[in-house]
Amino acid sequence: MTRVFFTCTVLLGMVLAHAEYHSSTPAANATLKILPSVITINFSEAIEVRLSTFKVYPLNAPQEAWSSSTRLHQLAQPLVRQVLPLRNDAARRVDAGVTTAARTSKTVALALKPNLPPGAYVVMWKNLGVDGHSVTDYFVFVYRP
Repeated sequence: MTRVFFTCTVLLGMVLAHAEYHSSTPAANATLKILPSVITINFSEAIEVRLSTFKVYPLNAPQEAWSSSTRLHQLAQPLVRQVLPLRNDAARRVDAGVTTAARTSKTVALALKPNLPPGAYVVMWKNLGVDGHSVTDYFVFVYRP
């Protein structure tokens, strides 16, 4: 009986496992004085890099909202729903694309366009895990030199 329970628990864990956000540089909700040239996102499992979508958009948030992660997330949610599915939107984005060369990876790097103005930014994605499950998520950071 114990062996059956253990086997079911392990199989259920494998079925429910997805490539979830683990960490990033910059960190979610970070306020930065120096803007990095690359954003790195770490996932709990490997993803299919070329079959996933990654974007960075400026968030139209008033400066007084920059210090409230709750307010920034309220503003970011509709933006993510609106722009993540878009194609041919490179001119509106502030990223220069994925720089990760591997087909599958637990870490994805996105280059940022140079000379971005101070403000709030949303890093968003829809990843396809190597297990076949997709996950949509995002995080916000603020650049305030």
